[in-house]
Amino acid sequence: MPLITLTTDFGTKDHYVGAVKGAIYGELTDVKIVDLSHHITPFSITEAAYVIKNAYTNFPSGTIHIIGVDAEVSPENVPIAIQLDNQYFICCDNGIISMILSEIKPEKIVQITIQKNYDILCDTLDLFVKVACHLARGGTLEVIGKQIDQIKQIKELQPSINAEKNQIMGSVIYIDNFGNAISNISKHIFESVGKGREFEIVAKRHTFQKIYSKYNDIVDFALPLDKRQDDGKSLALFNSSKYLELSIYRSNKRTVGGASSLLGLDYRDNITVKFK
Repeated sequence: MPLITLTTDFGTKDHYVGAVKGAIYGELTDVKIVDLSHHITPFSITEAAYVIKNAYTNFPSGTIHIIGVDAEVSPENVPIAIQLDNQYFICCDNGIISMILSEIKPEKIVQITIQKNYDILCDTLDLFVKVACHLARGGTLEVIGKQIDQIKQIKELQPSINAEKNQIMGSVIYIDNFGNAISNISKHIFESVGKGREFEIVAKRHTFQKIYSKYNDIVDFALPLDKRQDDGKSLALFNSSKYLELSIYRSNKRTVGGASSLLGLDYRDNITVKFK
């Protein structure tokens, strides 16, 4: 059974997600649709890239990913389809793919040419669905577009390293549902630059000298429950996607708050690691 994932900034209040699914089922009844996220901040290709990059590797070969973020087709935002890691990605050439494949070379890229009319109200619903269903039937990329070698490049998921190799300058690229502030500093880059040295993580006026392995490592389980004061403590750790994350233990951004609110961190705020 073909597998198609959806990542959009549509939200779930309106009819758009249901309409996309209905259009897919209208072309293919024997298909499985998986929602990655429909709550990407509107037009945030960085958020979308983070979600997709850390989700797609869990899917089997042949999976087709529709990315409906900043997906209004125009002469400057052309539709493309990519074969990468034996999977397919359909989106606009707005830089999102360059952030997803920053460490992997795609097998094939085509500019979608089956639709020349750029006055479509909802390209995700119309054009992307047609391409996804074509691929799900076993069709090839060559049929729906012309092969290209270059795509728009954005390196926002990549931090910078100073010439002395003692500092990593990163930024917040994603705020998750708990209010955790996730940076673009990967565990691999941290260890490659740090080489076991002591460090200090600086985010606005907050500093961290320790990285925990998991959230509840901050808890002293030797203490009785009424003596613990761990809830609300800030901590740094590498999350399940191996990116440096600043968190508040047992946070809830709807009630007590999370790192984004309690530490005053937002998208693109600087996070710096200084090695000693």
